[in-house]
Amino acid sequence: MSTHTLFRVVPTDSQAPTTPALALPLVEVDAIAKHYLLGRSLSVKSVDGVSFTIGKGEVLGLVGESGCGKSTIARVMTRQTSLTSGRIKIAGQEIAALDRQELKDLRRTVQLVFQDPFSALDPRMPIGASMEAPLAQHRIGTRDERRQKVVRMLVEVGLDETFYQRYPRQCSGGQLQRIVIGRALLLEPSFLICDEPTSALDASMRTQILNLLTDLKRSHGLTMLMISHDLRVVRHICDRIAVMYLGRIVEIADRDALFKTPRHPYTKALIAASMLDRTGLYAPEIQLRGDLPSPLNPPRGCRFHTRCAHAQAKCSQAEPEFEAVGDSHDVRCHFWRELQSERPGEQCSAHNTKSRIN
Repeated sequence: MSTHTLFRVVPTDSQAPTTPALALPLVEVDAIAKHYLLGRSLSVKSVDGVSFTIGKGEVLGLVGESGCGKSTIARVMTRQTSLTSGRIKIAGQEIAALDRQELKDLRRTVQLVFQDPFSALDPRMPIGASMEAPLAQHRIGTRDERRQKVVRMLVEVGLDETFYQRYPRQCSGGQLQRIVIGRALLLEPSFLICDEPTSALDASMRTQILNLLTDLKRSHGLTMLMISHDLRVVRHICDRIAVMYLGRIVEIADRDALFKTPRHPYTKALIAASMLDRTGLYAPEIQLRGDLPSPLNPPRGCRFHTRCAHAQAKCSQAEPEFEAVGDSHDVRCHFWRELQSERPGEQCSAHNTKSRIN
């Protein structure tokens, strides 16, 4: 049985499923919220009641438009910013309760790959020194041992020893992303968070980095959270996919189920948009209307109803609860049953997912 069938998203407290988990997940995110105060009375609800689990060895994709709260989740999971409410447990440890030393130890276990590799490296430091810095901070090995470890990692991510002495300005974007990934893996983490790791790259470099991450996931036995706005990226590498809209998860399912039988109108629109470049098809009834509402004043009821072609009166009055569509598939929509026959094009279900991008 594959790992991703063992774990389900955990909806917010009152909606938690009663079926017990078969094994303890590595990552547990329980009803987390992050609100940023603006003045005395205004707050941006960047993340508002998000729950999910990630099993050991699983890759969970988190997708949605810019501004939906994906990167905020990455920041609170690495404690770069504090939670407003909720809790996060990684390897059984509640991260909000960790002291300074425990947090340092956690950051050896949990590593983050940034969106922009250019800003993730000090332009004044050679690549080798930048990669060695985390090892020195955690007092791992002697200076010679750290150098040897860095050189081996450079080779593993598809570069060579000459990059040890280069500066970031002497490397391409794809090479820098390989370096940033390698640096994250030097501490031998068990959990890797990738925040839009390919968005700054062109199409050919994007393919190479995704294939590299797939290989490294297998060779290092990594558990991963892959954050992206591009469904094609998460389809390639993820076991399960959670779709976010305006601070909340609206659908979560195994990868194949999500692409074959999407239930939420927003998921269908994202899939249709991702198919446009490849097929030229875009069903007009599932196009997104208007712009993402402001998180300062999210719509009442279903947050998606202001852009949904199928919205009814109930959608603006009551927020839908998570409902189980099937095994490991949950959706937050009042009328998903009535809409289940609508698909974003036959090519979506007919397209076979490949193990690699060519």
